[in-house]
This record gives sequence, C-alpha cells and structure tokens, in this order.
Amino acid sequence: MMKNKKIRGLVTSIVDGNTFEISVHDNNGNGEIDKHIEKIKIHGMDKPAVSTLAGILAKLELEKKIVGRKVECEILERDGTNQLIAVIPKKYLRSPFEFNPDQDT
Repeated sequence: MMKNKKIRGLVTSIVDGNTFEISVHDNNGNGEIDKHIEKIKIHGMDKPAVSTLAGILAKLELEKKIVGRKVECEILERDGTNQLIAVIPKKYLRSPFEFNPDQDT
C-alpha cells in the first residue's frame, strides 16, 4: 500500500467512466523535470464498460468534470497492470455547472 503518496497532474484524457490519464511533471532531484503519463483508476467507483450506452455516458460525464483540469489524488496502490488506484477528492467530481443556492458567487 502506498498510503499518503500524492500525485498531481493535468488530466489529458478519459479512458472510461472511472479511469483517466494525467500528465505528471515531477522534479527528479537533479534539477531536471520528469514528464510522464499515468493512468489512474478512481478508487471506489465502478462505472459500466464503454461498450455500453451507460458506459459511454459515464465516460462523457467524467470528461465534462475533469478533462483539462489539474487534479491531486492520493495513491492507494498499483494494480497488476501497473495502473494506479487512487482516491480523487470529491471537489473534482462535482460538475462545474451544478446549481447550489447556498454557494456564494
């Protein structure tokens, strides 16, 4: 388990309704920047496969919320395919278009 390890990056693409890719720029300690893409599966989220209409809609919904945004996630582990499993804060998953009458504008 990789508890308390965080990853930050720009969401570049959505794989499906619970998986996305981010571009990560890490300082490697030698004054150089390590740029790479990480695939992240959102822990606790189980959306239908993109081969179904519901899966396509779930992918589009996630795309609407986070693509093009910088996000920070807490890494839990890597699975057998070297994909990260991470917790993403709920603030990123709220739609920017939701109406909240209690929120100041």
